Amino acid sequence: MCPDALKETADARSAAEGIAAGVHEAMPDAVVRQIPLADGGEGTLDVLASAIPDLEVFEMEVSGPRPDRGGVSARLGVRRRGDLAVVELAEASGLGRLARSDRDPECTGTAGVGQLLDAARERLVDVPAEIMLAVGGSGTVDGGLGALRALGIDVDGPSGDASRPLVGGDLAAVDDIRVPEAVRRRWGGVRVRVLADVRNPLTGATGAARVFGPQKGGSPDAVERLERGLTHWGTLLRHRFGVDPSMPGAGAAGGIGLALSAVLGATIAPGFDAVAAMVGLDAAIEASDIVIVSEGRLDRQSVMGKVIGGVLERAARHGVPVVAVPGAVEPDLPAGVRSRFAVIRTLEDAVGPQQARTRTRDALRTATIEALRSLGC
Repeated sequence: MCPDALKETADARSAAEGIAAGVHEAMPDAVVRQIPLADGGEGTLDVLASAIPDLEVFEMEVSGPRPDRGGVSARLGVRRRGDLAVVELAEASGLGRLARSDRDPECTGTAGVGQLLDAARERLVDVPAEIMLAVGGSGTVDGGLGALRALGIDVDGPSGDASRPLVGGDLAAVDDIRVPEAVRRRWGGVRVRVLADVRNPLTGATGAARVFGPQKGGSPDAVERLERGLTHWGTLLRHRFGVDPSMPGAGAAGGIGLALSAVLGATIAPGFDAVAAMVGLDAAIEASDIVIVSEGRLDRQSVMGKVIGGVLERAARHGVPVVAVPGAVEPDLPAGVRSRFAVIRTLEDAVGPQQARTRTRDALRTATIEALRSLGC
């Protein structure tokens, strides 16, 4: 089974355990392999920590998504031999770190992410080495400005102390940025790969502010101010470093990937593909008779670069049927999407909405049993 997390109810590992319990009950002799998955968003660190035996997880205090609300305790993972680190943006600057009343992308930033990246770099001992930064689930639209200052990049223009954590509302005030030679030396030999679960550009109708700003608490006026700030920021980065604000993924997590691409030479990659490669997903699917997937809500977006879509593509290549046990299904889910699954059984249909949310692992077990029995297993 290859589930994603069911947001606010079960992480991917717990979901896999619930599905496995259902498979063992419906098919006592079945050989079950649990492969929790993520697409570069929340839960990516946990998924990779499960798949990489020598990935050690550390915890540290960093700046929170709203610097005016204090710090947060965040985690990062580093492989023991010191050649790979995993950082998850949502640990420091995730939307889930914010009370609903504090969600305002003009007041949030990625300073804590920069602190995590620097801490990860310090633990790398085998150069060349790589840091994988999973950027989904952010509560920020700061263009990565906060992370850059936290990394030691000089930012001219915003008011206040030169060490103040920067936020989305500072974007329009930036006059210039400079990368000190000491920063370049520290990051020499370190490859940064940004794992994104969306392909949006930095600005425009499908950009970071207009698409994701409202989801992160931005009012219509705030969204337009952020759009102007990001447009200014993207122009500056293009002129200074030659990066393209319209490239796919530049708008992921409020634009942090573009900033890191400009300053550290980071690459932006589809998060699911990177995670799938790390956990050996293709070989596992090829060796299976049935694949079971889950997420909170199955909709048309689920098959567009997300976990379920990636699993469906790989399973189709190997002729392996896919069973879905999501929390719920989009009411008007297109028939063409439904037809890609051998069967769909929702948790809400299996146990009702209340138990689906409060007893998710048991609900996954029940839905899995019912789905497999409908197939004659």
